[in-house]
Amino acid sequence: MASSSFFSNDNFMPHGMCYLWQPEILWTSVISDVLTALAYFSITAAVIVFVKKRHDLPYPWFFLLAGSVIFLACGTSHLISAIVIWKPIYGISSIVKAITAITSVVTGIVIWFVLPFFLKLPSPAILEQKNQELQDYLDKLSQAQKSLVESEKMASLGGLVAGIAHEINTPIGIGITASSHLSEETILFNNKYIKEKITKNNLSLYLETAKESTDLISSNLARAAQLITIFKQVAVDQSSRDIRIYNIKKYTREVLQSLKPKFKQTNIAVNVRGDDDLSVNGEPGAFFQIITNFVINSLIHGFDNIDSGSIDIEITCQQDMVRFVYTDSGKGIDEEHTDKVFEPFFTTKRGKGGTGLGLHIVYNLVVQSLKGNIEYNDKYNEGSQFIIEFPVDVLVN
Repeated sequence: MASSSFFSNDNFMPHGMCYLWQPEILWTSVISDVLTALAYFSITAAVIVFVKKRHDLPYPWFFLLAGSVIFLACGTSHLISAIVIWKPIYGISSIVKAITAITSVVTGIVIWFVLPFFLKLPSPAILEQKNQELQDYLDKLSQAQKSLVESEKMASLGGLVAGIAHEINTPIGIGITASSHLSEETILFNNKYIKEKITKNNLSLYLETAKESTDLISSNLARAAQLITIFKQVAVDQSSRDIRIYNIKKYTREVLQSLKPKFKQTNIAVNVRGDDDLSVNGEPGAFFQIITNFVINSLIHGFDNIDSGSIDIEITCQQDMVRFVYTDSGKGIDEEHTDKVFEPFFTTKRGKGGTGLGLHIVYNLVVQSLKGNIEYNDKYNEGSQFIIEFPVDVLVN
């Protein structure tokens, strides 16, 4: 007898009739279909969650088509298979099967188009190999960077040696001149003594000359000794990472003194302001390198083709934190470069001797050695200004 409607089930008998309502067959089929349907629904939910959480997933629509639609349709089909045992809704069952068939066919066709792309995706083993190669490359790059940093430090130490040698040359030269002059006058005085031609005026002039010469020799030797002491301390600080207590303003002046030859051909004034009694417990070698790099950076970049200007350093302390503000009146840094000042190997003097490591070294020294922080003041428009803050005692941070 023809059915009055595709969805009508009046003329059909439930599928349980085929099982002759035998419980062992009926319930085995029902439980199997229901469990299969629940499993498909669970897989569908898992696929949807997976696609939503993996934003980097290629062709997410394919996973939804192959996973969600098929599993959902298959799960519904099995669920209806359990229902038709008692309720003959064969029209709905056939529609669900048709949907399952269509999505399966579409997926079966599309998969051949996307398969080449999925085959190109690296396997976990390949990814692990690539990661290892990348890590090896980063290790080599880090080692190369450390070597460059050490080269920068040695170049700075070499500059310090040259600067101190130049500074010592002046008092030593004056001392030698005074000593030679005293020696000549002594020989002349001795000859007059031998010939018994010494007058009171000769004695007075000789004693005056001797006093002036010995004063010159004494003061200039003391100056040379002071410079040597500074050099020895700074050199030790530069080549070691010892932590000790030092007067920060006095040490700043000593470092600037060693850099004095760098300013020889300029009219750049250097001013240091701050608490004369402020002492810190930290790594003076790192602080030496920071000041040196700041000054060299100013001379190379800030005062390029500029013979006059000023470098101002202000050192203050608040709540056990040192605030070190370095300012130069040079050209300043272009706005387009302000976010790159601390990046390694970034320089506007590429090919002209610039390595791009100066301020990067400063950043690392401030953060790692001084346990502080540094920022470039991009609001300052009369040159360049850097602000460093670090604890008075690095050991308590």
